Amino acid sequence: MTRNAIQHCCSLVASLAILAVTIGPVRADGLDGFVVQDPHYGEVLFHFYQQDQFTALTHLVTARSQNRVQRHQDDAELLQGGLLLSWGQHDEAGKIFERLLDATDDTSVRNRTWFYLAKVRYQRGHLEAAERAFESITAPLPPELEAERYNLQARLYMDNGRYAEAVALLNNWHGDETWTAYANYNTGVALVRMGQLEMGATLLDRVGTMRASTEEMRSLRDQANVALGFSYLQAQLDGDARSVLLRVRLNGPFSNKALLGAGWADSAGKNYQAALGPWLELSDRDLLDSAVQESLLAVPYAFAQLGAEPQAAEHYTRALDIFGTELARLDNALADADTGRLLNSLLETEPGSMGGWYWQLDSLPDDERTRYLYFAIADHRFHEGLKSYRDLAALDTHLTQWRDKLGAYRDMLATRELAYAERLPVLQDKVAQFDLPAMLAQQELNTRRTEQARATRDIVALAPNVEQQQWRRLLAMENAPAWDTEAASGLQEKQRVLKGVLLWNMDREFRVRLWRQDKANEALAEDLKLAAEQFAAIELATDSLPGTVLSFETRIDALEAFIGELQARLGVSMEQYALFLNGIATDELVAQRERLLTYRAQARFALASVYDRMAAQNR
Repeated sequence: MTRNAIQHCCSLVASLAILAVTIGPVRADGLDGFVVQDPHYGEVLFHFYQQDQFTALTHLVTARSQNRVQRHQDDAELLQGGLLLSWGQHDEAGKIFERLLDATDDTSVRNRTWFYLAKVRYQRGHLEAAERAFESITAPLPPELEAERYNLQARLYMDNGRYAEAVALLNNWHGDETWTAYANYNTGVALVRMGQLEMGATLLDRVGTMRASTEEMRSLRDQANVALGFSYLQAQLDGDARSVLLRVRLNGPFSNKALLGAGWADSAGKNYQAALGPWLELSDRDLLDSAVQESLLAVPYAFAQLGAEPQAAEHYTRALDIFGTELARLDNALADADTGRLLNSLLETEPGSMGGWYWQLDSLPDDERTRYLYFAIADHRFHEGLKSYRDLAALDTHLTQWRDKLGAYRDMLATRELAYAERLPVLQDKVAQFDLPAMLAQQELNTRRTEQARATRDIVALAPNVEQQQWRRLLAMENAPAWDTEAASGLQEKQRVLKGVLLWNMDREFRVRLWRQDKANEALAEDLKLAAEQFAAIELATDSLPGTVLSFETRIDALEAFIGELQARLGVSMEQYALFLNGIATDELVAQRERLLTYRAQARFALASVYDRMAAQNR
C-alpha cells in the first residue's frame, strides 16, 4: 500500500467522521480530483453520499466479494470499515482500521484516524475501546482536533470516576477560548467531586462569569453556575449559592434547577418571603421536571413558615390535585410500556433509515404517554438501545421488502415459463423451414466450382446468366446446317464477331468476377456459420430453460427460507431490546410515580398539619 494510497484512505476516513461530527453541509475532504475507476465503487459512493448507509454497505460487500472494485481496494476496505462502524460493529471495523494503519508510518495520519475512532466509540458508550484508541495517539493532533481530544478524554475519565486523571490531563493543556471554557468546567467539576471545593469553585466561577456570544456558551455558563451553586448549598454556603444561582438565565435549560436552588438558599437563611419569588415562578412551569414538582411543596411550605396558613392550605390542595392527575397519566403510560406501545410511539415520527454514528431522537412525540420519557431519553443506555432497536426495525422492513420481491420473482418465472410454452412450437416450426445441411452442401459446391474456375480459368463459369445464355446460343449457331448456304455467310460473320466480343468481355471481367465470387462465398460461409450457432443456441436454450427455471426456483426457495430465518432471529433480538428498553422506561416511570406518591403523601401530611394549626387558632 503506497503512501499516497494511505493518505487518500485517511482523508476518506476523515470525511466519514466529518459527516457525523460537523454541523452543516457534508464535506468530502481529500476527494478533490478523485476519479472513480470502477463503476461498482461509484455506485457505492452514490448510496453513501445519499446517507443510505445500509445499501452502500451491502453493495460494497457484494462488489468486493466479486472482485469488482480492484482499482479501489484500499479505499473500499476503509469505507467498509467506516460503514461497519456506523452500525456499531466496532470490533470488525477496528480490525480493518488497524490493518490499514499498520501499513503506514505517517504519524499524523495514524493519530487522526485513531482520534475519530476513539470519538465514535465514546459516543456509542464503548468506553474501554475508546480509551485504547485515545492511548494509541502518539503525537499532538491538529489544533482543532487536539482541543476536542483532551476534553473528550477527560470526560471519559470522569465517566469512570477517575477525577484526578481528568484534572491532570486538562492541567497540561491550553487551547482557544471556547475549548478552554469546557476544560475549566470539566476540571472544576472533577475537583469538586474530589472534595477540593475552593479550587473547583475558582474554575467554575470563571466559566460562570465569562462573556458568551453563542447559545452554546451561554448554556455552558448557566451549567457552570448551577453546578457551583449546588456545590455551595451542599457546603452550607447559602449566601454564596444564592448569588451564583441568580446569574443563571430565567429561561434556559438550567433555569428550573437554578430557581429551586435559589429558593432553598433563601429558605436556609429563613428568608421565606424572598424564597417565594423563584418558587412561585417555578411552580407554574412544566411538571415533568422534578424541580417543578418539588416547588409545588416548597411554595406552601414557605407560606406556612410565614404564618399564612390559608394560602399554604390552598397551595397544598392545588399540589394534591396536580399530583393526582399526573399519577393517573403515569399509570396509563406504565400500561402502555407493558404492551410495548410506548416504545413504538417513540419511533412513529422517525424515518425507517438505519445506521448513523451520532443519530439521536431530536424530540419526543407530542403525546401524553411519551412526555414522561424525557429523562429516560437522556439515559445513555436507553438511547443506545433505542438506536439498536431502530436499526433492527428498519432491517426488518428491508427483509420484508426483499421477501415481497421474491414473490415478484416467482411471478416473473411463471410468466417466463408460460411464454416458453407458447413460443416454443412457433419457433420450432420456423427452424424446421430451414434445411441447414442442404445450404451447407450448396455452399461447399459453390466454393469448389469457384476454385475450379480459378484453376482452369473458366471465364464462362463466372459470367452472369445472361452472358452464359448468349454464349451457349452463339456456340449452338456454329453447328447449325444453315451456315452452309451462301445467304447465311453474312450472318456467320456477325456470329463470329459477337462471339469474339462476348469472349473478350468475359475475359476482361474474369478477375473482378472471381474476386466478387470469393467475397460472396466468404459472406455466405459466415452467415451459415452464424445460423448454425444460432440454431445450436436455440436448441441449447430449449433444452436448458426448464433446468434454469428450476434452478431459479430453488434459489428463491432458499432465499425465502433464509430471510424467514433472519427475521425470526431478528424478532428475538427486537423482543430482547424491547424488554430492555421497556424495563428502563418502566423504571423511570415507576421512579417518577414513586416520587409523586412521596410528594403527595408529604402534601397530605402537611395539609393536615396546616388544618390542625388553623383549627387550633380558631378555638
